[in-house]
Amino acid sequence: MSRGVVIWLTGLPSSGKTTIAKVLVENLRRKGYVVELLDGDWVRQTINPDAGFTREQRRIHLIRVAWIARLLARNNVITICSFVSPYRDVRAEIRRIIEEEALFIEAYVKCSLEECMRRDSKGLYRKALAGEIKNFTGVDDPYEEPENPELVLDTEHYTLEDNVSRLINKLKEYKIIEDGDMKDHGDKVTIKLSRNLYEKAEEFIKDSGSFQSVEELIEFLLNEVLSEEQESYKMTKEEEEEVKRRLRSLGYI
Repeated sequence: MSRGVVIWLTGLPSSGKTTIAKVLVENLRRKGYVVELLDGDWVRQTINPDAGFTREQRRIHLIRVAWIARLLARNNVITICSFVSPYRDVRAEIRRIIEEEALFIEAYVKCSLEECMRRDSKGLYRKALAGEIKNFTGVDDPYEEPENPELVLDTEHYTLEDNVSRLINKLKEYKIIEDGDMKDHGDKVTIKLSRNLYEKAEEFIKDSGSFQSVEELIEFLLNEVLSEEQESYKMTKEEEEEVKRRLRSLGYI
């Protein structure tokens, strides 16, 4: 990847922005890419806990995020931002900041207000309609739809998988990621595992405390089974049983 990228997901609350973002992050990390997700809730809880919800407070909050995203992207981190970011002029300002050093992909996560209200997993629309929350986008504060986004992701009429695939194809179109399931890292490659097997491996690592990552565990197991040492080498019975035990715990055998 010769140039960093920021994917900016914008849309009404409960439109599906963060759901798409999390699946995209998981998909790209499995392929070996360095990815970071900046999510509205997380940023407000950690980096910017004093952020309010007036128009100017939202602008300041989002401009701070834009500079963080730019810093990540210029260091070749695929940066995914998931924010309501309701105002066109603020999104244009965000684009100008990021495009000085990185590619900017605006993805409008489209969903009708009625459907977002129906989903409302956090109960925020209900509270806003009851007057318990002020300046809530879609109720007493407007959402200005993007006029010319790089992508429109319709979460009301298309599946999560469809929308994630469209984002991945856009990254391929811009030559940010490669085709195929393997990414070359010089003397290392990334392999794809089934979700079930990967989760088993993560659980094993958590319980055992012996490895730092799934990749380290797999490399250890393969080195044990496919040792390149001289042909005269033979594992002891105890070593063989230990390898089998580890393989069995991961569902390989």
